Amino acid sequence: MKNTFLCLFIFLNSIWGYSQEKQSFPKGVIIDSVKIANTLNESYAVYLPKQYVKEVPSAIVFIFDPDARGKIGIEPFVLAAETYNYILVCSNNSKNGPVDVNLEIAGRLFDSVSTEFNLNPSQLYISGFSGGARLVSGIAVSSTAFEGVIACGASFNELDKFALQEGTFSYVGIVGDRDMNYQEMIGNKEWLDVMMVKNTLFVDHQEHAWPSQKQMLRAFDWLEIQAFKKNIRKSNESTIKRIYDENLKIADSLKGKNELISAVDEYERCNEIYGNKKDSEIKSIIEAIKNGKEYKSQIRVRGEIIALENKTTSLFLDQLDNELKVAKSENDFKFWKTELKRLKEKKMKSNDVAIKSMVDRLYSMINASVYGAAQESKRNFQNDKLAYCKELEKVIHSIEIN
Repeated sequence: MKNTFLCLFIFLNSIWGYSQEKQSFPKGVIIDSVKIANTLNESYAVYLPKQYVKEVPSAIVFIFDPDARGKIGIEPFVLAAETYNYILVCSNNSKNGPVDVNLEIAGRLFDSVSTEFNLNPSQLYISGFSGGARLVSGIAVSSTAFEGVIACGASFNELDKFALQEGTFSYVGIVGDRDMNYQEMIGNKEWLDVMMVKNTLFVDHQEHAWPSQKQMLRAFDWLEIQAFKKNIRKSNESTIKRIYDENLKIADSLKGKNELISAVDEYERCNEIYGNKKDSEIKSIIEAIKNGKEYKSQIRVRGEIIALENKTTSLFLDQLDNELKVAKSENDFKFWKTELKRLKEKKMKSNDVAIKSMVDRLYSMINASVYGAAQESKRNFQNDKLAYCKELEKVIHSIEIN
């Protein structure tokens, strides 16, 4: 299925090009609000890199924040934009909510930006965080317009996964190991591999949030390598060597800290840069790590944690679902108080970082689930369910775990 607004976007981009008179924007600063013509209150934030030349067709990243915060959405990308000369645009209107509404907002954004800037149609990228990540992943599935996707803190909606065949885009996932969607993103990478979509996953030690500028640059480093391989950008040996050396340094550091699963991921990214041909020593390192007892132990423990996390997630979500049906909790929220205290105790007593991260993810999941239920109840004017959610939120916040 193709979205008509994306077809319109490409059409307008080819028709208007640079022939239209455009506004003048300063370089190297985030402009908070650029109005979208023929709308009442729609706008976007924009950032032009310091090397931007309006006569030259530009690469661009369309960004979607779950709370429609244009400036905040742009900030993580500034370092990458300056490194690789990307225009950055972030909607001030698209936010968590009905997909059809957000698609219409996105369509008007694409239309407006394509007439405002001189864009390179082979270097269009799209990125989002949380609900914004789900939105951009769906847009990429239903269109051949975008060369790359950077999905932060969330992956695809289920319907979009069914629609995806062999994706023409390159896909970067970024997630924190304390993010409630961490396991989802791990599984998403495995699924993309099966679907033969070129992809990678970067994992940080952080919660559910936009990644840092440094981490975002790593995502664009990887996309730059893909652009070289596809002849979308002219290959640059000094850039390739820098990316390779930095990946290798990170891999060696992780190996030294005994974070072997992450170390293997980084070593494999190093191999990919040169098409698995360059460094036989790295291949030997990967093989040695994978054959070692400690790596196998870490893989086993990760599997056990996944199973425990899934079981605990179901426990909490089932309880929430059952109580929402009647809009009340028995015995003054006894279940929640008991189970949340157990989680807190598990985190306090454990010396295992993986266990602590799992507890943080579960706590964030519970918070997000109750908040989501509250918002849905509010939209549907279900005041009894909304009141229940508000009381449950108080209980959750009284037993601070993170």
